Amino acid sequence: MVFRSENSFTKLADKFFGDRARRRLSDYYDMGQKLQQAMINIPPDVYVATQMLFSIALAAFGLILGAIVAIIVYFFVEIPTFDIYFPEPFLSFWLAYRKIFISLFLAVFLGVLFFMIGQFIFAIYPGYVASDRKSKIDRLMPNAVMFMYSLSSGGMPLIQIFKSIASYEDVYNELAKEFSRIVLEIEELGHDLVTTLTKAVELTPSKNLADLLQGLITIIESGGDFTSYFRERSDYYLEMARQDQKSFLEFLSLMGESYITAFVAGPLFLIIIQTVMAVMGESDVMLLYAVVYMIIPVGAFFFAFIIKLLTPVEVGKAPVIQEKHVLRREIDEDVMKKWNSWKMRKKLNPKELFIENPPAVFLISIPLAVAFALFGIMQYTFSPTIDWFFLVDDNIFISIVIALLPYAVVYQINKRRTGMVLKFTPVFLNRIASMNESGMNITRAIRTLAKTDTTPLRKEIEKINRDLEWNISLVDALIRFANRLRTFELTRTTILLVESLRSTPNVTEILRISAKDASNAELLRRERIKNMSMYVMIIYISFFVFIGIVYIISTTFLSVLAESTSKVAAAGGGFMSMGSIDEEFYKGIFMHAAVFQGLFAGLVAGVMGEGDFSSGVKHSLIMLIFAYVLFTVFI
Repeated sequence: MVFRSENSFTKLADKFFGDRARRRLSDYYDMGQKLQQAMINIPPDVYVATQMLFSIALAAFGLILGAIVAIIVYFFVEIPTFDIYFPEPFLSFWLAYRKIFISLFLAVFLGVLFFMIGQFIFAIYPGYVASDRKSKIDRLMPNAVMFMYSLSSGGMPLIQIFKSIASYEDVYNELAKEFSRIVLEIEELGHDLVTTLTKAVELTPSKNLADLLQGLITIIESGGDFTSYFRERSDYYLEMARQDQKSFLEFLSLMGESYITAFVAGPLFLIIIQTVMAVMGESDVMLLYAVVYMIIPVGAFFFAFIIKLLTPVEVGKAPVIQEKHVLRREIDEDVMKKWNSWKMRKKLNPKELFIENPPAVFLISIPLAVAFALFGIMQYTFSPTIDWFFLVDDNIFISIVIALLPYAVVYQINKRRTGMVLKFTPVFLNRIASMNESGMNITRAIRTLAKTDTTPLRKEIEKINRDLEWNISLVDALIRFANRLRTFELTRTTILLVESLRSTPNVTEILRISAKDASNAELLRRERIKNMSMYVMIIYISFFVFIGIVYIISTTFLSVLAESTSKVAAAGGGFMSMGSIDEEFYKGIFMHAAVFQGLFAGLVAGVMGEGDFSSGVKHSLIMLIFAYVLFTVFI
């Protein structure tokens, strides 16, 4: 929706309906609160006027659509008669003009319906945006409070702490916007800190942030210690984050049970029923097609998509942090050419191109997969029948493996490397803090670790040391470290560290705080993966149950049914009419059911286990290959 601030449409709406909305301004107090919580920069009267204009425009569209439907109904649809009795002359009048009445009713109904939809969209939109902002703010509270604790321990004033968080909007997102509003109120509007914080408590959609700000007001008025308060709150919000994560895992448990019931047990039941019905000569092949080619893949995909939308994880790469000290000078043209040539070679290096950017591997794998599929398909004359699909399905399934396998490999390599760095970053920071506490400066400590460290982080430590040897500042060396990986956890920890290092000489304490922040992020990540892995196992178990039953039906049940029907036919009938069983047809259908179940159950496992579709590709390949080999080799 584009109505986040005033534009030409809102101005037009204000011109036509603004006066009407302003006469009832007192009725829109709650709306105004929601707009401010959602940070929709439109006055409530203008928003209501825009709601009216948008609804009228939508109603006009509905009337036009209704008129088209009315014309179709009037000229091309035969309306059945109903047993409705009116006294004369109403009955004759109704029979003569009922098409006109029904057509007009449809046109008016669609117009009114679209008008109500417009009203409803604008009514719920601020609440939806505010709720989305609340979840984003709450997710960042543990790290943000640790950030404030670190800066406060260095003696930074409270308003400067707010400005520091507000300056990293691309990292702290909606939380940074809240503090930007506080800074704006103080610096631009001249309000005092207590008044501004009191107003922020009312306007923020997050109860957690409101509680934090309310506590700050108490500290300011009583002259308490900010540093102690932030330290206590950081532990509290970490525990809150763990509780929220636990609640989400309980929700996942319910969704996992729903998935197994709806998209594993349900299709399996329908497949068995249709097989039995085939023996009785009452089979509906189209229903079987719908189960295998629609319900299993489409249902599982949309289920995974819904879980993905509800999963509170950050997607994509973290933003690049701007280096603080950049030397700008004229560079020799030959040196610049060599530099550009080196950068191009680095970008084209397979490690740089694929490991650092896994989707790039599709540039190779997808053309190969398409070529392989087309080669197999062209061996057979096309026919819009299931028999033609049975001929080419091998090439299609193998081409899916060709397309996805390279991506799954490079993605897992990249993810494992990132996971190792996140795991050992707290250890790295604590070791530097210990060395610094014993009298060694940070640069020398990093140089020592670059030579002696044996963890998977050693290569990154060597790169940091190399930057320091080239006289790059410690702050920029750490920023480059974060920019190489671009994970949100490491980026926020690095921001905490570099901002704190510039605000205090107490380096050891800052390193300890940064290590604790990294440990907290790693703790939440590992707890989430550990607990969610249980649901991955549930998906695997349900898949193997599905494929096991389908395998038994294909190898035992079908052959017995085929033999029974042939005996009945040879005997001249029986107590019921029995249909013949096309054994190869059902084996082919069951193989497709198993393959599609594996392919899309893998995506569900990835989303439930690790929070994204990419992590599910490896599960999809494992299940797909297992199902395909089972049906092609052992059946």
